[in-house]
Amino acid sequence: MMWKTIDLFMLLVLLCSACSDRKTLSYPGDGGSGGGGDTPGPRQVSIAYLKSLYAGYPYRIAEDMVLEGRVIANDANGNYYHTIVVSDETGGIEVKIEYDRLFEIYRLGYPVRIGCNGLTLGAYGGLIQLGYPSSGAYETGYIPEEEFPGYVLVSGEAVPIVPDTMTVSSLGPSDVSTYVAFAGVQFIDEELGLRWSESDADTDRHLVDRFGDTLRVRTNHRASFAERKLPVGSGYIEGILSWFNGRYQLRVTDVRNVIMEEARFEPVRHP
Repeated sequence: MMWKTIDLFMLLVLLCSACSDRKTLSYPGDGGSGGGGDTPGPRQVSIAYLKSLYAGYPYRIAEDMVLEGRVIANDANGNYYHTIVVSDETGGIEVKIEYDRLFEIYRLGYPVRIGCNGLTLGAYGGLIQLGYPSSGAYETGYIPEEEFPGYVLVSGEAVPIVPDTMTVSSLGPSDVSTYVAFAGVQFIDEELGLRWSESDADTDRHLVDRFGDTLRVRTNHRASFAERKLPVGSGYIEGILSWFNGRYQLRVTDVRNVIMEEARFEPVRHP
């Protein structure tokens, strides 16, 4: 039975060797603890809590904290540039990353963990963003290409993302940077026949619902669908709810999720 004893010994050696080679995922500032051992890991926070730390000026995060969420937008269709949008049950936030094809790494529905220590919260037009410390005119910069994989880690498999169906009148601050949908809407009469965006500048178009409430639709002039004409009917639209200078705006991430094939309606005119 000696050979059985030797085989068992060799198996234990191999298992121990594999354990010693196993790498533990770590986040900036957590000392590689991964939350175990004697050294405490980073504190998990919600997106709502993280955004509450912004008080009107750039906030450099100097605490070991991590947030978890799912990717609800990336740069796949060009309406976002060097940016992904991440949401959890408390809200959403834009994350600025200096990389040209983020959609290949951060696909829609992927869960991600973001190590926040060393990053900066800032705002553009009142929209809170998470990025890198900036010395320029903007409150946040882009996380450098050589550093972002250590800050924003994919932590599991993708699942389908489903928007919350809203009405224009019901929108609130917690809906900003989340995935939303609107039914029973159409582009205003004055914009029929126009393209999603002008060729030389990002462009606002305007939705209206049956109650006469309107919502801006913002499209990057480099978006893959920028030169398409706006749909002429009424119906359904999905996108990321954004905010700029005191007004909500919608940013479509996939024009295939704009289905306006019903007859146009006459909206109620507000006095």
